Amino acid sequence: MSDSGTNRRLATILFADVAGYSRMMRADEEQTLGDLRGHLAELIVPIVGRSHGRIVKTVGDGILVEFSSPVEAVRCAVDLQRGMAERNATVPEPRRQTFRIGLHLGDIIITDDDVFGDAVNVAARLEALAEPGSIVISDNVYEHVRDKVALPFRDLGRRSVKNIDRPIHIFSLNVAETAELGTRPAIGRRSFSRYQTLAAVAGLTSLVAATAGIIAFSVDRGGSHSIAASTTDLRPNSDRAQSVAVLVFTNQSGDPGQEYFSDGLTEDITTALGRFKSLVILDYGAVLPYKGKQVAPAEIGRVLNARFLVGGSVRKIGDRIRVTVQLSDAADGTQLWADRYDDELTDIFSVQDRIARQIAGTLASNLQTIALQHSLRKPTDNLDAYDLVLRGRAVGAQGTRTGNREAREMFERATRLSPSYADAYAELAAALLTRAEFGWSEFVQEDVDAAIKLALKAVSVDEQCVRGHGVLAQAFVIQAIYDRGLAESTRALEINPSDAKVYATRTAVLLWTGRIDDAVVSGEIANRLNANQVPGAAFNLGMAYILKGRYADAIKLVEVAAVRYPAYPVLDFLLAAAYAESGRADDAKRAVEQGRRKNPYFDLTTFGSRFQDPALKHQLQGSLRKAGLN
Repeated sequence: MSDSGTNRRLATILFADVAGYSRMMRADEEQTLGDLRGHLAELIVPIVGRSHGRIVKTVGDGILVEFSSPVEAVRCAVDLQRGMAERNATVPEPRRQTFRIGLHLGDIIITDDDVFGDAVNVAARLEALAEPGSIVISDNVYEHVRDKVALPFRDLGRRSVKNIDRPIHIFSLNVAETAELGTRPAIGRRSFSRYQTLAAVAGLTSLVAATAGIIAFSVDRGGSHSIAASTTDLRPNSDRAQSVAVLVFTNQSGDPGQEYFSDGLTEDITTALGRFKSLVILDYGAVLPYKGKQVAPAEIGRVLNARFLVGGSVRKIGDRIRVTVQLSDAADGTQLWADRYDDELTDIFSVQDRIARQIAGTLASNLQTIALQHSLRKPTDNLDAYDLVLRGRAVGAQGTRTGNREAREMFERATRLSPSYADAYAELAAALLTRAEFGWSEFVQEDVDAAIKLALKAVSVDEQCVRGHGVLAQAFVIQAIYDRGLAESTRALEINPSDAKVYATRTAVLLWTGRIDDAVVSGEIANRLNANQVPGAAFNLGMAYILKGRYADAIKLVEVAAVRYPAYPVLDFLLAAAYAESGRADDAKRAVEQGRRKNPYFDLTTFGSRFQDPALKHQLQGSLRKAGLN
């Protein structure tokens, strides 16, 4: 096998085709082909993109998609089947195109952007076993998703398939049976040409965008964002306020004495979510009348004017406590996200606080993804400041010079539309710092100075602007003012201890100041709160892993980030260092070559110059020299 252009990795392969496509082509070739192209452009491309997948190729009616995550692959498959059902609702029966989908996790070979191997063959065979509108997955996919997605897969046992020398244990899902167990809302039929590019970009950048944001809010207001039920329109050019109601968690412990814990947890989650400035959270008192009552989600949403509902349960199991949480669409009760948290019952109030913070941070990250999807479905000539910030974050997260320029233009427009919008100033400051750091500017010091000025403007408009304090922390570290950098990151954490972006920023500050153990802890918290971090977060945690000698952890983290953000200019060099220290010389050589192609001006002598301790710079440079850089 050639060293150039060919490599292997573990991936989840999704294979889909249209049931009865040949018959439909015989009946009306042009109409059938046109319909399929419409499905690809309007449904499949954006859903695959937001699920962090890569469409490898389309052959006739067949579609081959690669994912790094089995969970994302399954969710994507469900969204595709749901989306097709929605689109078919208004289409005459003879024209309805229905997909069969198969998924398998295994080793693949990548050559010239194509993929081959056992995983591809098995996925194609499983697709052939699927009924129209259903999904068939292999047992290795099932083992990865069984505790992470609430979907009623049916065990079909072991099946023999053509050209595969062993029976495969398979599971089937009829998506029509999952109406109340939804993963995410599908993208329906609409004019796609106006937002197609941005949707694909947002998906390929994992829909990450700095601090959490969902929901309609007034960019000009300050103060607390935990509000009582209201019908006031909180956003310019919006329909109605899209607010979040946290319903009182159910005590399932069988012990009325545990009621205080479930009530307290609900109130703590409400308070923690209220720290996210871009969320509109209904007051705890507004939801108390619904405690213990069976009321339709649509009715709760109508009365409280809530767009989303958060609910859950608490159960004591021996000396442990288990909390489940769900995020639902109030309009129809569709479940958009769910998770489970377990903890030891040592200090009960400490456990309550810890779980509340984690739930709030994870919820906020998921809500922000939904907000961005909503924004991307809007016509691009009808944007307000909030939508511009969302789009700018997504475009900037590509890690490319072009993306950075486009993001800065959007943030500048947002500041003009809303001169008192603190986050717009903070995001513009962050984009200028990125331009300076990646060598995309001829005036580096001017960019850093401008970034500090804009971040100070953000915190002067709103002292509790978390993003503003975070950017100041980064800028001060760049200027080697380490104490002020740490102080600003500490302030951001005090304002919102549930924000993944805050922890990611603090990771960078701790890393460059030489507190490597603390940087690892902070980076891992950020990942738990939001696994879809911007690439810089993976870079900083990966570097901390390398400096601690945790090379396997660095490789696992950065390999995923490199797949999700292929244009990010420095991840390959970090991988090369980890490979070299792990004795994987050939992989290190390939990573260096790939990094050089993306970043031909990479300078080893200056890499790591930001470390307060020069010994850390020399350690990292030594690993890179071992990989073949000089």
